[in-house]
Amino acid sequence: MDHMQRVESLVDRVKDLLRWIDDRFNATILASVKFAMPPTFSYVFSNLGMATVLCFAIACITGLPLLLYYKPSPWDMAYDSIRFLTENVAFGHLLRGVHYHASNGMVLFSIIHAIYVFFKRLYKGRFDFLWVTGVALGVVTIILAFTGYTLIFNDRAVEAQNIMLGMAETVHPIMKSLLAGTGLNDRALRLYGFHIGIIPAIMLVLIGLHLPRSLRISAPMAIGIVGVLFVATGIFPAELGPKFDPKVTPEFMPPEWYFLWVFALLRTWAPVLWVGIALPGALVVIMMAIPWLDRGRRPKLTDRPEFAVIGVTSIVYWIYLTFRATIGVGPPAQQIPPVEVVGVFLLILGASTFVFRLLTPWLKNKPRAKKKPSAGYLPENLPLVILALVILTQAALLWAFSSAFIQGNTEIAALSMGFVIIGLGVAQHVYAVSYPK
Repeated sequence: MDHMQRVESLVDRVKDLLRWIDDRFNATILASVKFAMPPTFSYVFSNLGMATVLCFAIACITGLPLLLYYKPSPWDMAYDSIRFLTENVAFGHLLRGVHYHASNGMVLFSIIHAIYVFFKRLYKGRFDFLWVTGVALGVVTIILAFTGYTLIFNDRAVEAQNIMLGMAETVHPIMKSLLAGTGLNDRALRLYGFHIGIIPAIMLVLIGLHLPRSLRISAPMAIGIVGVLFVATGIFPAELGPKFDPKVTPEFMPPEWYFLWVFALLRTWAPVLWVGIALPGALVVIMMAIPWLDRGRRPKLTDRPEFAVIGVTSIVYWIYLTFRATIGVGPPAQQIPPVEVVGVFLLILGASTFVFRLLTPWLKNKPRAKKKPSAGYLPENLPLVILALVILTQAALLWAFSSAFIQGNTEIAALSMGFVIIGLGVAQHVYAVSYPK
């Protein structure tokens, strides 16, 4: 009896503490933000914005331990410090891998989120400001990810730095001086300052301006994203690559996937100022102006076919340039004929226009599908079976994780932990569906 009274007393104290925290929280500006976390795997596309923010938060959390070991100066210590972290520090390989894939996740989710908002026409009305800040946030996200992988100072990183500096020099020589400084040591310090200080600060300001007052991300999706980052680390570990040596001409390596389309345009040997600076800059300006260029009043794609064609053409053409950049890389890199680049664009544009005009009458006359009644919850006892299987699988995966970690197999350890986390998301979804409040 005394034991139960002590437990009840402890629970009451915890409740009092939570009420006190909630009361003080309501006095802050954050209380005006409505945050919802549905317990089931739902609202996938409307969760993409928060998924981007989640990846940014994970990148920041995993980046803090990396700061303790990374040495930007002298420049040749940068690679050695990352190698020491990866090979000698407990969980260093895992931290670096999750950090790397979280940065890629930021870029990927921001792109998919922009596509969803564009086709749903969610940039009109009072949401035009959110669209503009979102485009700016996407650009800053790509720059943040770029500066991150150039800090390794392997052959690929220095090659990417040289391409960046060459593009900056075409704008004005002073731009190259501002970014590169007087040598590799100065360059390393400036890139490091941009990556951990200046760009994240700009990004936080843009996030504050971009996020709406009502935020939502489903709990299983958030848990699943964390798990997928671990799985990606196990399957595609963040590689070190060969250390950069100024005395040796490195083998050329293409940039990260989100810059491949620009790399493909540069390989047409067209002026760098036009295809490397002016064209991407013009695309950003046009994207920001879309809320005012789109004067239609109806949100359906069939009522604004020109924007549907522009959207589909842009996506397919970006995919083409991305894959085309990986062909004929060399060394030496082969030129991509400008006629091919222009011809493929016109071909995609014509095909998109033809297909959409062909489908528009059918889409307009297509009867609306009636919503099927909900099938209800899972049959009795089935949720218990699923949860039991998940728990058994979790136990086996935890054993695999511990064994792999003891043996130094970081890939299997990351893979096992990733599936453990994904299993937690599955269990959360099954429980919420089966036992609703």
